[in-house]
Amino acid sequence: MRNSVLAAALLLVTTVASALGQAMYSEAWYDSFRGPMSAPAEPFKVVGNIHYVGAADISSWLVTTPDGHVLIDTGTVEMHDVVRDNIEALGFNPSDVEIILSTEAQFDHVGGHARMQKLTGARVMAMRGDAEALSTGTDNSALGAVGWEPVKVDRVLEHGDTVEIGATTLRAVHNPGRTQGTTTWMMAVEDGGRSYNVAFLGSMGPNAGVALHRNPQHKNVITDSRLGLSRLKAEKAPNIILPNHAQSFFGGKIEQIKAGVRPHPLLNGDVWTSDIVEAETNLEITVDAEMQGS
Repeated sequence: MRNSVLAAALLLVTTVASALGQAMYSEAWYDSFRGPMSAPAEPFKVVGNIHYVGAADISSWLVTTPDGHVLIDTGTVEMHDVVRDNIEALGFNPSDVEIILSTEAQFDHVGGHARMQKLTGARVMAMRGDAEALSTGTDNSALGAVGWEPVKVDRVLEHGDTVEIGATTLRAVHNPGRTQGTTTWMMAVEDGGRSYNVAFLGSMGPNAGVALHRNPQHKNVITDSRLGLSRLKAEKAPNIILPNHAQSFFGGKIEQIKAGVRPHPLLNGDVWTSDIVEAETNLEITVDAEMQGS
């Protein structure tokens, strides 16, 4: 199988019940996120000033600068201690986290926002659509999953906005579909004399099994998903794509990364366009199948 970020992400779909409308996924499905996927994992430097501080299979990324740090995704509520301890294990102080960002407002990526905001005093910034979800503690995606403790959003972002801290700039690509404010974060880093363009990827489409036509949670999920994919396709392919469920993607490469192997073990930008095209194809197949089924 080719080295596909989308293919790695789709491994999660095999655990999902095929449900339509507002039907919720099973408790066993939720428990897999709260338990095994939220279990501790060893933190490490990924590339440049980007570090993995997440759990066994739910990502959390720390971008460090002398002027403070950025945390991208806090994971589940159950991950709070994992993320805090991982930040400290790498020699950084959680109180130096100045900004908290997210890729998508669902419980497995923003459930820890409220506790992390209280711990660090950081400002929370979120894309429109997801900002409303964060501030109300309600999942307004097509899935409509369980919520979380409401979070004060200090800055509501729009497509193309940048977040700057010190000499580091992250640019927001609004690619709605999984959630109304799904965001892929683009940034450039220097490592070992080479520049890398890095994408912290927000999911490329809705959760499997959700209703797409006339979805009461996300009424424009089809057009939003198409828009999001077209925006990603318009981006120059990054050198490294970092998904928000990264452990299957890291498989067999962490020791190489820690050893400084070059070329960088995570170079995977060659699948950017093909993965987007695959996601577009899968979306249209699902849209057509739902129409025929109804």
